Amino acid sequence: MQFVIFHGSLGSKEGNWFPDLKKKLSDMGQQVICPQYPVDNFSEITKKSKSKQNLNSWMKTFEKVVLPQLSKTGKICFIGHSLGNLFILHVLAKHKIKLDCAIFVSPCLDKLNLIPWQYDLVNSTFYKTDFDFEELVNLVSTSYVLYSDNDPYIESRRALHFAKVMESSPIFVRRAGHLNSEANLNEFPLVFDLCVTRLDLDLYQRYILGRSKHSLVENIINSSRKYMTITPEEGQAEGRFHFMNISKSGFATFVSNSEEWNPESDYFTSGRKARMRGVDFTRVFIIKSINDLNRKVLQKQIELDLKACIKVRFIKYDVFKTLSTEEDFGIWDNEYVCIINRNQQGKELDLLLDSRIESIKNAQDWREQILNNSTGIKSHIEINHWKKGNK
Repeated sequence: MQFVIFHGSLGSKEGNWFPDLKKKLSDMGQQVICPQYPVDNFSEITKKSKSKQNLNSWMKTFEKVVLPQLSKTGKICFIGHSLGNLFILHVLAKHKIKLDCAIFVSPCLDKLNLIPWQYDLVNSTFYKTDFDFEELVNLVSTSYVLYSDNDPYIESRRALHFAKVMESSPIFVRRAGHLNSEANLNEFPLVFDLCVTRLDLDLYQRYILGRSKHSLVENIINSSRKYMTITPEEGQAEGRFHFMNISKSGFATFVSNSEEWNPESDYFTSGRKARMRGVDFTRVFIIKSINDLNRKVLQKQIELDLKACIKVRFIKYDVFKTLSTEEDFGIWDNEYVCIINRNQQGKELDLLLDSRIESIKNAQDWREQILNNSTGIKSHIEINHWKKGNK
């Protein structure tokens, strides 16, 4: 996805929260365009009473620097601050660019009657209140207006009027001034979060970005790296997440000598709920010893899985050992793989989450091998038949 950031009057592409937002989105693999538009030195304006910051010079910069880079088919989000929002409307009106989303931070349409007067001077060619707003709204079907109650430049009523004519969702940020570095906003998590909602994230990215225990920066790095190791405790939360969010398919192996577990835990209950809402879910039990099938906890696990219509399959460990697969793994919506590392006693040591294309292809191959060498189980009668045939 492409994100284009528009700075404000007498502003800089290196100012406020723009560099931080650009870095975070870029670290996620998104293209971010943040050009510098012509601006003046404040003291020079005072002396000359004229400005090189005007609608014509900004439009020429946009057409030279930004327009050639814009995707003809991909999703685009424009993010503006202060005067940059009004300039976005001029750009849309002239070039009819269809946006996926726009985020307007501290916007306005008309003359502000500001003191010092230099701001209204450099903004004068941008002010416009008679846009074809119906056309603009059609070009920007989703938009947000962020505003504050103590903005020294743009009164909240002006921002709310902008939101009304653009049919934007208004978002109030209490006592945050002009929503810039003057209010210590050198990073703006709210804007970043709004950007993330527009991304087509895969299941792995959604999980990583949603991890509350770790810093946002660390989560972004892990998201772009496409693999990471987590603890067994974190694995419980990850398991609930993937079962709550998968929409197509799930596949998991389960080793019969695993350390004691609770078949009715939130994790396993979430898996059964996923199956009951239509997810194609298969669990293959790797039977290390026929005697394991006498374990009450394993019997309960199989009983509940069958009741929830999970596709249960058995494979004897001697057969499994001949396959070139990981022993304990899951693959979710064909978007990421979870591999569990256990010791010889079946205790979980750690979990690898992996969304690399090669790893997913490997897991799909493992799944195919296991399915071709395992037996479907639908009832206790079939369990007994399998036991007799595999003594």
